[in-house]
Amino acid sequence: MPDETIARLHAAKAAVPSLPPSSEPRWLQSPWLWLVAMLLAALPLVLPPVAPLTDLGGHLGHYAVQVDHGRSADLARWYSFHWNLIPNLGVDILMEGLAPLLGLEPALRAVTVGIPVLQVLGILCLARSVQGRITPLALFALPLAYCYPVQFGFLNFALGQALATLALALWICMGRRGWIAARWVVFVPLSCALWVCHLVAWVLLGVFAGMDELAHRWSPRDWAAGGLRALLWAGLRAGLATSCLVAPQVLRIVWPLPASGHGPTEDFFNPALKITYLLMPLRDRWLVWDVAGALLLLGLVWWSLRRGEQCARSLGLWWGCGVLAVAYVLLPATLIGASLVDMRLVPFVLIVALVAATPRYAGKGWLSWSGLAGLGLGFAIARLLGNSLSLWLAGQAMAADLAALDTVPRGSRVASLVVETCTVSILPWRRERRTHLGGYAIARRHAFSNEQWMVPGGHLLQVHAPLAGSFATDDSEFAKLDGCDKPNTISRRLAELPRAAFDYVWIIDTDRVRPVAGAVAVRRTPGSVLYRIVR
Repeated sequence: MPDETIARLHAAKAAVPSLPPSSEPRWLQSPWLWLVAMLLAALPLVLPPVAPLTDLGGHLGHYAVQVDHGRSADLARWYSFHWNLIPNLGVDILMEGLAPLLGLEPALRAVTVGIPVLQVLGILCLARSVQGRITPLALFALPLAYCYPVQFGFLNFALGQALATLALALWICMGRRGWIAARWVVFVPLSCALWVCHLVAWVLLGVFAGMDELAHRWSPRDWAAGGLRALLWAGLRAGLATSCLVAPQVLRIVWPLPASGHGPTEDFFNPALKITYLLMPLRDRWLVWDVAGALLLLGLVWWSLRRGEQCARSLGLWWGCGVLAVAYVLLPATLIGASLVDMRLVPFVLIVALVAATPRYAGKGWLSWSGLAGLGLGFAIARLLGNSLSLWLAGQAMAADLAALDTVPRGSRVASLVVETCTVSILPWRRERRTHLGGYAIARRHAFSNEQWMVPGGHLLQVHAPLAGSFATDDSEFAKLDGCDKPNTISRRLAELPRAAFDYVWIIDTDRVRPVAGAVAVRRTPGSVLYRIVR
């Protein structure tokens, strides 16, 4: 199809469904809104002394080995890092460039702060591309910059999600302007970069871009005229229009993935968890506050669907949300070693749904354009300030516990044991954020720690600690309370610990000193005790 014809098709389908009322607040379209939103998004991770994202310590230890390039004899005894092309390298690549300039921990802090800022920018850009303006419901999506996957510290995924939002906004904008051929120049390298950042980010862009193109070529009204044949023909043309996004698969042929196997795929359809994850996109510290926010977002999506107007401008995005909803139901919790795969989709679907929403606003009151704009702004500010307080409190506590590492000599071997409750549950709602504090021992003391995770085919760091046996990687650091009917209670973990492989045992739960055979307590912090193994 000629570019001119496609451009006219996009322009015709992109008509704005309904203009906002003349009483629309000016601030909603002001550039200052963008600046304030991005500054607020940076605040929660700028204020704490340590960024208290759950997996961040593990990433820090990984990057310490990566950017050291084998110079430290202590690190080289236990770890090695060899570059290869895998779809999980977003922050790794950034750290390679930033760490020599800023230092290891400041560089990681800068990247970590930048992720929610990019996500807020992506939401605003997507709203402008799809709706032609910032809509009230788009403001409600802004707090999802601190969604549960971000709080968990899934750095490459979170960076990829933010970049996918920006890339989708650019894709739609170029389509609306008729720059169809130019997409090949832009999106061949962009899709490859997104794939390298994180595989799921590339998939998200492909799903929504494909559904957007399909919506411009076919609508349910066409079924009566052309039936399945018309749908298949429209699908073929949409596939051709998005074929530039397949470039990463060519890249894989040129540079095959490392043949290192795959992690497990398990925990298929669990109805209770599937429903629970819908309440957890804003999970942080306070159960009622976080669940109420999630219910509000779900309610707004439902309300916008019930009161929605026919709008071809956003129809494809709704189809994309439907595709991901089906994927969410079918996906297992653990896929080839990656955990919580299904849960990660919920925040992105909510973001796109809130941006794509075109409800019939009330003439006045809370459900009017200006009323919801004020509510959305207040909700975004309240949530981001709440995240700031929560992460500041968690960061203060984490920094106090990290003081234990001041006692650890450089090049030591530290076994971390994080004591958990008996059963895995959503309660307590404020999850344990200290599970990878041992990564700071790698970064700050060039020590060995048993907290690094291994994902075959998705992780470039290798651990070489034969004496540690099963205590070489992060599965060994989780322990249950002694009263639990579990095989990994803290007493059993301590009994199984190979003393010859470690110099210190760091028990992370409280400051209570336990009797540890063959070890003496040398440092107590508010939430941990460090023991030195006596030879």
